[in-house]
Amino acid sequence: MKFEVSHLSPAKKALLVELPAERVTRAFNRFSNEIARQVQLPGFRPGRAPLSLVRRHYQRDIYERVLRQLSLEAINEAVAAAQLQVVGEPVIQDVRLNEQLPFVLKLEVDVFPEFTVGPLEGLEGLKEITPVTDADVEQRLAQLQRATATVEEVRNGIPAQVGDVVQVELQGFALEDGATALREGQLPLIAGHLETVNIGGERTRPEFDAALRGKTVGDVAVVEIEYPADDTAPKVVLKGLPAVSLAGKRIQFHLVVKHIFRPSLPPLDDAWAHSYAGMDLAALRARIKSDLEADRERHALDKLHTQLLDQLIIRTGVEAPASLVAEQIKSHVQDWLSYLERQGSPPPTTEDLHKLSDIIRPRAETEVKQILVLEQVAREAGVQITEDELAGAIAQLASGLGQPPEVVRARLTRENQLDTLRLRLRSQKALDIIRSAARIETRVVSASDAPTSEETVSFLPENQ
Repeated sequence: MKFEVSHLSPAKKALLVELPAERVTRAFNRFSNEIARQVQLPGFRPGRAPLSLVRRHYQRDIYERVLRQLSLEAINEAVAAAQLQVVGEPVIQDVRLNEQLPFVLKLEVDVFPEFTVGPLEGLEGLKEITPVTDADVEQRLAQLQRATATVEEVRNGIPAQVGDVVQVELQGFALEDGATALREGQLPLIAGHLETVNIGGERTRPEFDAALRGKTVGDVAVVEIEYPADDTAPKVVLKGLPAVSLAGKRIQFHLVVKHIFRPSLPPLDDAWAHSYAGMDLAALRARIKSDLEADRERHALDKLHTQLLDQLIIRTGVEAPASLVAEQIKSHVQDWLSYLERQGSPPPTTEDLHKLSDIIRPRAETEVKQILVLEQVAREAGVQITEDELAGAIAQLASGLGQPPEVVRARLTRENQLDTLRLRLRSQKALDIIRSAARIETRVVSASDAPTSEETVSFLPENQ
């Protein structure tokens, strides 16, 4: 075998591979004989037809089998000899296959990019912590209380009132400048899906609140909101997709009332706390506070890690292989399609999917670069995941699922997810290394300073 490697970019190589004519001849003979043993031609017993006749009748089939086999061998041997870390599928640019001549294959492959991270000194990050207040605990407690409320669905034309939870099917259309009505056939910016609105709720948008008060099941409310052209405007956030800001947009919302629910709240006392969580009210408050603190710590670390990784991406100039970016985009699009299917929404058009892919691409590229940087940090630091560490992670998963560790390990093994878990642990170690080398400023911020949305209708699937 002969091969040449051309450097196209740190994440892409071109290969020119040549296999000798003898291998080509052997491959043609092998597949010709295989087919000759399997087929029956008129006038001959099964497997007894002359090889020359078989080759004439099955020339295309033999050619395609030889092409597949030699291409696979050429790619595997050249990649191994060149010691390339290929990611994604090779793209064949050109091929030459004749029985009496060497086999020639030209292809391009995406590879793990050639870069180093080097010393981690000089990284800086800001970790913002929002303390958990008594009001936060009581708000979460009130949510749990509402979740355990006895709910009666309001029917027979009874209108919605303060305290009711109204479930609406919502669509949002972006109005063009100066337009007073929608264009014919205009597609919604926000696809129709179910949202819940608490009538009289502190965080409910006033326009939605006013439009839905007094409405009955089946009524339609139209609300027009012009959002300021700044960072105070909310964003359309749908699972697995980048947020799209509504800043500077005039949105016409169509709300179809599907259900009205009137809750009857249980008393917040020890009896309720025991029935809900198996502990008294004071202990439940303490656990809620602990859980909120843990959530805010994770959120603060996530934001900090993003800052540090962004600096390393710029510092290293790492390139995201196109095939990995495409896989990441495909994963996000599939999440979105699954969401639409659960919502009962019509599938998007091919044009919509292309537009969605373009929107997702910058985020996907950043995610791939973060993964590559973490892997390179782990390599340079010689990070290894021991069996004890893997067993500990499995035990933690099992505890959260309420299943024996051996059951969880068996499922992970069956689903080929053990390597994914190892990679996650490896990335976490890399993050720890990065964070320990950085200069971190910790700042305590109040809830009023922390970025929040005033919207109850925030277009989150989690609201369903």
